[in-house]
Amino acid sequence: MKKYVTLGEVCKLNMGQSPDSSTYNDNGEGVPFYQGNADFGDIHPITAHWCTSPTKIAEDGDILISVRAPIGALNIATERCCIGRGLAAITVDSKVVSRDYIWYMLKSRVATLQAMGTGSTFKAINKNVLNDMQFILPTLEEQREIALNLSKIDTVIRICTDLMNKLDVLVKSRFVEMFGDPVTNPLKWNVKPVIDECECMVPGRDKPKSFTGDIPWITIEDLIVNGITEKSKSGLGLTIDEIKEVNRKVIPVGSVIMSCVGNLGICSIAGQEMIINQQLHSFQCKEKINNVYLMFNLTYRKDYMNKWASNTTVLYMNKSICNSIPIMLPPLALQEQFAAFVEKTDKSKLAVKQVLEKAETLKKALMQEYFG
Repeated sequence: MKKYVTLGEVCKLNMGQSPDSSTYNDNGEGVPFYQGNADFGDIHPITAHWCTSPTKIAEDGDILISVRAPIGALNIATERCCIGRGLAAITVDSKVVSRDYIWYMLKSRVATLQAMGTGSTFKAINKNVLNDMQFILPTLEEQREIALNLSKIDTVIRICTDLMNKLDVLVKSRFVEMFGDPVTNPLKWNVKPVIDECECMVPGRDKPKSFTGDIPWITIEDLIVNGITEKSKSGLGLTIDEIKEVNRKVIPVGSVIMSCVGNLGICSIAGQEMIINQQLHSFQCKEKINNVYLMFNLTYRKDYMNKWASNTTVLYMNKSICNSIPIMLPPLALQEQFAAFVEKTDKSKLAVKQVLEKAETLKKALMQEYFG
């Protein structure tokens, strides 16, 4: 028979309270002070401020949980510290409960806690919400086994994520190694406006009234950064007739797509024919420019984009500015050598991504099995 308990039965809860601001400092006097989840790292908080007259104290090893804006973020204290009103500290009764088990149980309840938040400006939860949280409590040995299983999966996820990031850095480093910094151009490559080496296709002004087809409708949010974009994440697509109704042009496979509104210079390559919205601009490479090389070159020219973009409510580059972005023109053979390196790296990333997705799927299933 399953045993249910509340958090308050097996843990001590300590709600944070901000001390007087005159007692804050950033020179290491007093104890570390964490106001809210802005001070959180991946697992442990990062100390930027200290307090000489703490009001509420968390102890080394306590679980710290954000109780407002946003609710549910978690960290573990590594030393005695002061906690502000954005946090609560959870001290487990180690005789009956595993801290790591509580950690994962709380991870599984983030959406529930967020739904219970109240307040008009910032949603927050109070001590009663945490105290009354009910969950299954297996034996201490079973708790430790559950936590260990989930911890092993988290390690795989962390390794895969770190490896994906390192592969991204590797490609960017390889670009600079081969071509130099596109802003300073230390290797003195010939430089031309991108439109001299590309055609361009820009979206029309009218937005489709319906999306019932298979030709993807692509927005900035859909772009696979410095990769291949093939589909709309929201599943939106157009028929030929819907495209004709708004006088749109189908972007060819292999086109370089670039954001021209807001966060400028986000680039990707079209993996299939698609329609792009007004936040995007597209280039079709001529014979002297490789599309993979161009994609990375453009991402290094955000300095130019930000300088010349219109700045009203958001940054915006019109067609002329997009087409005027200066790009270096090393020999095509060297560009293709870089593109081959990117392709090889992408294969490695794909293998890592598949492992990552399997680990995330397994973790989700186990969290459901363990915590319901």
